[in-house]
Amino acid sequence: MSTSNAGSNPGKLSAEGVIQLIAEALDLPASKLNETSRASDVPEWDSMGILSILSVLDREGVKCDIGNTEALQSVQGVLEIVRSAGRLG
Repeated sequence: MSTSNAGSNPGKLSAEGVIQLIAEALDLPASKLNETSRASDVPEWDSMGILSILSVLDREGVKCDIGNTEALQSVQGVLEIVRSAGRLG
């Protein structure tokens, strides 16, 4: 489920919305993640999971360089990517 209308006028995403996007990408319930979650703690958060996270971020209009692997290793890192894109509300 999309948390914004990225196709026309993208809005801000909340931290909870970003966690929901990560959970969607990893095919997990959002309740399994929080702001301190790291890839090393979540088996589904592997290299394919990172690609899925990149895909949902792209769908939401948040562009990220795949080379930014450190930021893609934690919820905090993904939040920083969304913040840098001006989309974290």
